[in-house]
Amino acid sequence: MTDEEYLNRLNKIEIYSEILLGVLRYIPVRNYKDNNDYKQVLNKNLKFENDDGHLRLRACIDLIEDSQTAISEFNKNGLATKSENLPEMYLRLYGVLNAVYLQKQSIIELIELFKIPNKRKIIAEFQVLKIIELRNKIGAHTLNYKEEIQSKTSRIEYYRLTQSTISKWGNGLVLVSNYDKIYNYDLKTLINEFTGYVEFYLDSISGKALKSLFPNESEGGIWMMNRLNFVRNKKTNKDLVFIKKSAQKKS
Repeated sequence: MTDEEYLNRLNKIEIYSEILLGVLRYIPVRNYKDNNDYKQVLNKNLKFENDDGHLRLRACIDLIEDSQTAISEFNKNGLATKSENLPEMYLRLYGVLNAVYLQKQSIIELIELFKIPNKRKIIAEFQVLKIIELRNKIGAHTLNYKEEIQSKTSRIEYYRLTQSTISKWGNGLVLVSNYDKIYNYDLKTLINEFTGYVEFYLDSISGKALKSLFPNESEGGIWMMNRLNFVRNKKTNKDLVFIKKSAQKKS
């Protein structure tokens, strides 16, 4: 199997994860005295502030990969594998919502590690995504969700998920609050939107890491850059629409 054939079998988030794992693998570490000194030299060369930065990076990579397996499973089979079995759909719904949340947290941690500009703005972008709102309302704070009413006031709401609206693809989920407010969600559409943000910022993180840490054409740097170019060349019309919308938000 050629490298191109192998990469074609991966989704973009899996390829970005390989690139970031390559950063750990190929960053040069020389002239260290012992294991503690190795960690210090490693993190200094990675331009991380703390001696555990490499462990935080590896934890983020693993979490992104693991949560992506859950999201990919949803994209393949939805909330039910064979029939619309209600217990399974509940289990998968809670699972994929928390996979999304964990992936968001990993991206924010990577943004901090690699000092990507505008961290607060990026966090705010993720926080207002409808999929994060849905996760918080039914997957974390169902009985004590703080809703902002005006700029300086808030109130506690609680919710119930209308059972009859749960379906294989979650394309008509309805939540009802204690104030009789009704909220509608299209799960698959919201997850696709979220994935667009994850891919966008993984590209920014990977690009900065390679430019900053591998300025010369080392073997490892070339290996990672080939992967970055490959995934960038795989952009679809959906990606281009997302990038355009993101640029409009930033302007």
